[in-house]
Amino acid sequence: MKVILLDKVKNLGIAGTEVNVKSGYARNFLIPSAKAMLATEENVLFFKSHRIFSESNANKMRLEAECKISKIQNIGSVTITSKSSILGKLFGSIGTREIADAVTKSGVQISKNNVFLPDGKIRALGDYDVVIKFYRKISTILHIHVINQS
Repeated sequence: MKVILLDKVKNLGIAGTEVNVKSGYARNFLIPSAKAMLATEENVLFFKSHRIFSESNANKMRLEAECKISKIQNIGSVTITSKSSILGKLFGSIGTREIADAVTKSGVQISKNNVFLPDGKIRALGDYDVVIKFYRKISTILHIHVINQS
């Protein structure tokens, strides 16, 4: 059964793509959960005209992401202060929200959803590399310096 995806479905495709799935999967899951609609002639024509709009929107998002990436690369590194023990272990931890706030204070507006910590939350003083992702595969690495708050 051919359906048009209305939302991103894992291991199937992104919104606006026409895919062939088993009829039970379409009738029992995709269509009732509003993740897909039948690929009738009317729906296919609608999505072809809608695709032009979504491609221009995707282009705009990609350009904005590249602009933010270049600004973050110009920053180079961000310093975050936190209370810590004598051994260098933080009282608490530094997560995506704190990193996003520090980058925003540096002049580039990002949300915590754009920050990816490869080793989990930061729990000790030191230097760390954090991945900042904006749009699909557009990402950069930001250096974080965690120092003791005096």
